[in-house]
Formats: sequence, structure tokens, C-alpha cells
Amino acid sequence: MTDLKPATSYTSTSLHEAVKLRLDEGGDFSQSIKPQTIPHFFAEVCDKYPELPALTWETPGAGVDGWTTLNYREYQENVEQAALMLLSVGLTERSSVGILAFNCPEWFFAELGTLRAGAVVAGIYPSNSAEAVHHVLVTSESSVCIVDDAQQMAKVRAIKDRLPLLQAVIQIHGPFEAFVDQEPGYYSWQKLQEKTYPSDLKEELLSRESRVCPNECAMLIFTSGTVGLPKAVMLSHDNIVFDTKAAAKMLKDVQIGKESFVSYLPLSHVAAQIFDIFLGLSHAGCVTFADKDALKGTLIKTFRKARPTKMFGVPRVFEKLQERLVAAEAKAKPYSRLLLAQARAAVSEHQNTIMAGKTPSIYGSAKYWVASRVIKPIRQMMGLDNCRVFLTGGAPTSDEMKEFFLGLDIALGECYGMSESAGAITLNVDINNLYSAGRAVDGLNLKVLDPDCNGQGEIVMRGRSNFMGYLGLPEKTEEAIKEDGWLRSGDLGYIDPKGNLVISGRLKELIITAGGENIPPVHIEELIKKELPCVSNALLIGDHRKYLTVLLALKTKSDPKTGVPLDALREETIEWLRPLDIHQTRLSDLLAIPADLQVTNDSAVQAAALEITAEPKLLEALEEGIKRANKNAISNAQRVQKFALIPHEFSLATGELGPTLKIRRNIVHAKYAQVIERLYK
Repeated sequence: MTDLKPATSYTSTSLHEAVKLRLDEGGDFSQSIKPQTIPHFFAEVCDKYPELPALTWETPGAGVDGWTTLNYREYQENVEQAALMLLSVGLTERSSVGILAFNCPEWFFAELGTLRAGAVVAGIYPSNSAEAVHHVLVTSESSVCIVDDAQQMAKVRAIKDRLPLLQAVIQIHGPFEAFVDQEPGYYSWQKLQEKTYPSDLKEELLSRESRVCPNECAMLIFTSGTVGLPKAVMLSHDNIVFDTKAAAKMLKDVQIGKESFVSYLPLSHVAAQIFDIFLGLSHAGCVTFADKDALKGTLIKTFRKARPTKMFGVPRVFEKLQERLVAAEAKAKPYSRLLLAQARAAVSEHQNTIMAGKTPSIYGSAKYWVASRVIKPIRQMMGLDNCRVFLTGGAPTSDEMKEFFLGLDIALGECYGMSESAGAITLNVDINNLYSAGRAVDGLNLKVLDPDCNGQGEIVMRGRSNFMGYLGLPEKTEEAIKEDGWLRSGDLGYIDPKGNLVISGRLKELIITAGGENIPPVHIEELIKKELPCVSNALLIGDHRKYLTVLLALKTKSDPKTGVPLDALREETIEWLRPLDIHQTRLSDLLAIPADLQVTNDSAVQAAALEITAEPKLLEALEEGIKRANKNAISNAQRVQKFALIPHEFSLATGELGPTLKIRRNIVHAKYAQVIERLYK
């Protein structure tokens, strides 16, 4: 279906209104991409490549090796069955299906089935509280909610009385409480899937699908909500299909039918949607599902199984891989450590030479050849030896981390995107530098608004991937996207002479000191972390203050199951302390805080009442690191004057990180208000 629904505006804040498309913008590429619904896009791929593997996941007891694989024909059949299931339990047209689950095949089936049935997908982060789930289901006008397990079912059951539009709740995985499949409105996925549905329901599905238009809302992506309640970003079918095709065109050396992806980042986020579901489709690739503990340590196991050819990860994912490799290296024999360090240096030197546009010498090439043989087993151990594209985004990636992975022959290509732009805005895939987020994808106009004398200003963009609007919020929509079609990002940056976008900060995160100086905190935080490798988190303070201060959290281990920070220091922290003649291995001993202080969302409040004391040599070393970072400050106002140690790392479990692992600055400010005030006395 490519016919457009009549529309009078380029924006909409209702699930029942379509929008006009900017088909005449974005040059030849944009005009070559015809408007298309997601179900039509999906059917095209499945019909063309029916026997290619599409989805793989671990199923204990299945097959020879405990894994199940579906080809594209079977994928399509499961999507149709899911669509019929949803119709049978009361899914209404132009309402939403809320999906509260970790990544799994049923997520994909439910999403694509929802879209075939003329409804809208609304992903919900599994970490959300019951009240946060209520906000999503109310805002999205959900008539059906699909949940992962009994834990997520309990959240919805607790709020269902306040959801008059919600007709059905479907649970994917057991164990099941007694009310499931017994009480009206509660169902198990398996029993619905096993049913044979009548022909009139199949006719209803075809009728609904025929009414779906490319310029209607297909998906709601809820912003992280670091300030206030999350807003629902409305993305049309055309937004998603166009952005997918634009991003796919940027990726080089694509081998249709041979690409492998691993799905592990939350599908409630636009990056995972585009990378896992839609780029997977555009390449006729195979998506392997990681398990729920992927970000707690099992991701490498899935990589080894899938051997992905393309990988996207937020910086924290690569940081965790780095931590694991550093810890393993620390246990190696001195000779092995020396050999590996020399090999990494040779590989990094070779890659930097190529990025600078120079031809490596014969000697340099020979050194690289030998060094790459030393490095290769590490990539094999991680399951990344087949990976040709490594993309990172969602938050700033430190130079130190990029250099670390470059030494492993892994060039991290930073990319830039927003929920409001349906995903990718820029991609750094022809990697000739490590400082930028790359060039704009085809069909998207990108510029810097009101640049200062250094060319820096707010990044704005216009094109077919710009979102429809914020559901039910016309004023917020008008603030974000102007009548001329330019989408305000709220991010600061500049475009270098080669057309690469360089991100320098976020307008809303700017610290404005009492002296009126505008300061981007991320840059200063990264400078400090570079000088102090023992520091996991550095959070700059100084809004409306006379000077800057910083909160520092030292690197500690985390509970692999809960993600809660532990008292045990990480190997790199212990190594960093050793030259100071400090030999503690526990944070509570190092900072003289109670060892039984339970790390919870309230632990910071408890610890804030204490004045954390530490070994003078540690405090002196931290102060020296901050002084070194201050030497790179752009002005005196950007120099940090004081610091305070806090009792644990930031984490999802303790509330300082949001679902996409970004720091929730307002939460940190509130938790450590007493500590912050002491820094200004």
C-alpha cells in the first residue's frame, strides 16, 4: 500500500490523523524512495528471501544445539498469526499495543502483527515501575498490552482498573499465575498462538491492512523522561522505512542474506528498532536474540554464537567489554601483557596512519600484519572476528575508549540520532577520524543554527525522517519542529570542513554559572575521567554557582544479576591505587563508609548524611588528576575547583542511569544535594 491518507499538516499529535510528507526534499535519493508501509516493506523481503534464516534464539531442549531458527517464510507466518491473535482479543484500529518485554521473537511478531492490524506499537522499558507503565498505556491509548513474564504481568494487573481502554493483557513466558487464561482479559501467548482462527477474522485482517497508509503513525517511542514525564514521539511508517533505507545506503560492503545481528538493547528505544528489526530486514539478515542477562555479562556468549557482522552499542556496552578485557589482561603473565601492549600500539598506529589519509610504510604494514595476528584471538574470544561495522551512539564516547578498541583493530564509528528523527541522522562509517559522528545520511538536510564565531550552534535537520509530533502535546511539538520543517535537536555542535558533524554538548545540559558562562559539562567530565582511570562517573556541578565542582564515583564491580554496584573495587582501580601505596580492595575500606550500607535508590541519601573521608594520598592523587584536566580548560570559568567522592557507581538499579544508560542528572543532583551544598560552603 503506497497511497497516502489525506492530510493538511506536516505535523500531528493524534493517532487518528495523518501528515503530509516532504517528498520533494532531500535530493534524488529521497525522491527515489517511494512511500511504503512497514507491512508492505516486510512482505517484500519475506517474499523475496523465504528460505533465508531470519531469527535465531536459544531454546533449551530444541534441536541439536538448543537453538531455534526461523526462515523468512516462517517469520511471516508467525507475524500473521500474531496479528490474528491481537484481533481476537479486541485490538481496536488506531489504538496501541503496549509491549513490556525484553527482546525476544515474540516482540518482533507482536510489533509487525500490530502494524498489519492497523494499530500502533508502544514499547515499554522492562525496568519501568507500575506507574511508569500506566503512563505509557494511558498516553498511547493502548487496547492490548503484551508482557514478558509474571513480574511484568504483576505491574499491569496492579493498574488495570485505571485503564478503561485496555481490553487484554497477554503474557509471553511462564510461569503463569492461576488467573491467566481463566479470568476475562488475561491470556497466555502460547495458547493464543496454538488456535486456528476463522476465515472472517483473516478477512478482517486483510481489510485493516489495506487501510494502513505510509503517512500514519506506526510507532510511539517514549523519551527517557529525565525531566518530567516521558513524551510519546510519533513515528510514521514512512519515517521508519525511509530512515532505514537511508542508513542502509550508508553502510558499505553489505552482503544480502549473509549479515548477522544481535538484538540486546531495549526495543523500546529507536536505535534498537532501526538496527535490529529494520536494518535486519533491509539486509535480509539473521537476528540472534541475547538473553535477559546480556548487559550483565552474557552478551559475549551470544556474540560467539551469532558472530555478528554489524554491531551497535551505547558507550556503556563497549565500556563493559573494555572492563572485561582489562581485568583478563591484569591476570596474564608479565610477558603476555607486554606483548599485547606492543601489538595494540602497532595496530593503533597503523589505523591512525590510514585515517590520516597516509600510506603505511612497508615496515609499518609488516608490524601491523604481525600485531593483528596477536590481536585476532581476542576478537575471536569476544565473538567479534566477523564484525565489519562497529557503531556507537546514544551518549558521548570517550577518546580513551575509542583508542583502546582501535588497538584491537576495532574502529568505533560514532553515530548521531534522535527518537524524533526516527533514528540515524549521521553515521561515521567511512572512518577517517575518531572525533566526529560522521556525515548526514542521504536525503536529510543538516545545518547548525545561529553558529557562533567557532561555527558552533544548535544542530537542526529537515527531511522525511522527522517525526510527526508528540502525542497529545501540540505546544511541545511546535517547540521541537517549526513550520519551515526544521527539527530542533537541543544538541550543540559544528560541521567540520569535510562535512562531518561534531557533537559538543547539549543545550539543556549546559551549565550556566553565576558569572553567565555557558559550559558543556560532558567535555569537562571526559577530561577528568581521562586523567583519572580509576573514576567510573564524573558529574559536573555549577549551574548558577560561583565555580565548578564535580562528584566522583570510583570503579567497582557490579552484581551480575541485579546490576547493583558492589563494594569490591575493579582491577583497574586496584592497579591505579598500587603506586600510591594503597592496597585496599573494598570501597568501604577506602572511603571509610559503613560496609553494611545497603546500595539502593536511597543509599545516596543515607551516605550524604555522612562526610565521606578517605586516605589523604588518594584525595591528593584525585586532586592532581583534576588539576591536569584543568590545564585543558578553555577558560578559567571551566576549571573545577572542588570535588567530592560518592559511595557507589551510577547504575540502572540505583536510579542514576535511565533505560538507555544515560545519566539522569536531575536525579543525581537530588540524591546528593547535601554533598553538593557542602562543596559550596
